[in-house]
Formats: sequence, C-alpha cells, structure tokens
Amino acid sequence: MLALRILKPSGKHLERQAQKSLLLAILCIAILSVLVLISVPKLPTRMDLGDYEAAFALAMVFPIIGIWYYWRRYRTWKMGGEGENMVTQVLKSKLDDDYYLVNDVLYINDRGNTENIDHVVLGPRGVFAIETKHYRGKVTCKGSYWQIPFPFGRSPSSQAKGNASWVNKAIKASGVFETLNVWVKPIVVFSNPDVELEIIDPEVEVVTLDKLVNSITSYDDNGYNFSPEQLKLMGEGILKQASHAIRQSE
Repeated sequence: MLALRILKPSGKHLERQAQKSLLLAILCIAILSVLVLISVPKLPTRMDLGDYEAAFALAMVFPIIGIWYYWRRYRTWKMGGEGENMVTQVLKSKLDDDYYLVNDVLYINDRGNTENIDHVVLGPRGVFAIETKHYRGKVTCKGSYWQIPFPFGRSPSSQAKGNASWVNKAIKASGVFETLNVWVKPIVVFSNPDVELEIIDPEVEVVTLDKLVNSITSYDDNGYNFSPEQLKLMGEGILKQASHAIRQSE
C-alpha cells in the first residue's frame, strides 16, 4: 500500500514559537541575575542603591513572572509540535495514496489575525480540518464548553470550526470547483496518550489519536467520491489562497 501524498510537510511555526519563548525566558533569567547581583546584601557585586533599593527589590518580581510565563509558553509550543508530529506519523502510516495531506497552513482570518491549521486531509469521502491538542490529564467537553488543564487558550472546537470554514472558502475562492459545494469537516484530535476525555454532545467531532483515521475513512455523510486529481487541485488551491493572503498582509 502506498502512503498518502503530502502536499506540504510540517513547518517550523511551532518550533519557532517555542524557541522564541525559550529565549525570552532566558532573557528574564539574565535580568533577574543582574538584579540579584547588584541588590542583595553581602554579595561582592552589591551596589549602593540608596533610595532605589526598595524599587530594585520590587523589580525582581517582574523577571520572575516572565520566567514562569515564557517557560510555560515554551512547554506549550514544544508539546504542540510533538503532538502534530505524532498525528502526521499516524496519518502517513494508516492512509493510502487516495489521500492528500497539507500541514501547517498559515492564513489570515476575517479579523486580520494570522491563524494556523495543523492538518488538512483531503480524501475521496471528504475534506477534514484537524486541530491537534497535546494536553494531558482530564479534559471535558460539553457542547461548546471546555474544561481543560492549564495552559488553555481558545476553545478547540471554535478553532477547528474556524479553520474548516476558511478551508471551505479557500477551495471556493481558488476557482477549481465553481459549482461544487465542498463541506469541510472539523475534527479535534487529542494526541497525548495521557489524556482522559469526557465528551458530551460536542459541537464538532472530538477523538483520541487512535480513532482519528477511522473517523476520516468512515465518513460518508455527503456521498462524495473525489478523484485523486480533484483532491490535488483542492490542496494546491488551499495553499495558493493561504500564500496569497499572507503576502497581502505583509
């Protein structure tokens, strides 16, 4: 069996974000070290700060907060990259060459903000916008309400729906299929094996990594039967629209 075809490999978006956060954490450590060296009594590097001694002591709080904040962000970005790589590997090993994969699609949303789609899978039965989360611990989803261990940003289902909507618009805007209404299915996948999911009537499909491929291959709600040529054109159209939007925003 031939593996699925990858139109765009995983990018460096999460890796760059992780490196940026790590550098900022290191910078905060350096600032804290300088403040300690010049303000702590009995150290040979201590300076006479006069009336500013209390201010310097208070200033130490800010780099401490920065270290905590940027280290957590570094861990979040790093774990996110690990999760996306795990999803890509599963898709590569389980899907055949009837499927196309587009990773790390950067686009501009309606509010002018840059967003990232983790994975777009194009298959004979449909198109899927996949939002990957690598959280561990107890995760609860009831409809559109999420309860997730810290750190937690936007609703995963909201992200998946927004990404699916943009992919749908990108396919239409590409002009490849002017008369074909392609429904893009949003999916949230949790890649960490240490996650415990409680899912009650979710607004989008929520699965663990071991169930992702079955969710894709068993989907047949719209009766699609896309050819490999159609899927390739759709994938190329998505990348073209994303690239065009990014260039316009620069």
